[in-house]
Order: sequence, then C-alpha cells, then structure tokens
Amino acid sequence: MTYFVLFLGLCFVLGGLAVASNPSLYSGEVGLVLASIVGCGLFLSLGVSFMSLGLFMVYLGGMSVDYGYSLSLVADNFQKLGRIGRYGVGLV
Repeated sequence: MTYFVLFLGLCFVLGGLAVASNPSLYSGEVGLVLASIVGCGLFLSLGVSFMSLGLFMVYLGGMSVDYGYSLSLVADNFQKLGRIGRYGVGLV
C-alpha cells in the first residue's frame, strides 16, 4: 500500500509538470485530468471516498468542460507537442 501511495504521489507531480511544461494547451488539459484522477486516488487511499467522488464529479464534470471550451476558442490550428507530450504519445 505504501508503494501505491508513493506511485500516486509521483503521478500527481508528473501531472502538474505536464500542465506547467507543455506549450500545447491540449496536452496541458490531459495533464490536468491526470492530476485530478490521481488526486482522487490519493483521497481514496486515505479513506475519504465521498470527498474523492465530489472532487471527481465537480472537476471532471464542470471545470474540465469549461477549460476545453476555452481551449477550442483560443487554440491554434496546428499545435506542437512538448517533450513530455511526445513521450506520452510514444508510450500509448
């Protein structure tokens, strides 16, 4: 269980770094969703399931949709992927 929590913490930090370091707005959104899902997992590991469900529903249900809509209004037609984005696409 300790290794799982450490893995979730590492994924949370990597999600934050993906948001901060990507020049592409779409890759930043993916990092933000990753960090949110991992944050929910961290809350679940602490035994706070209601707070985890609330975070998941509020963030991914509302804020992510607004962020995606804003991206579609201001984004360029040809986005570049950052270094982390290229590695993520390679892993998939």
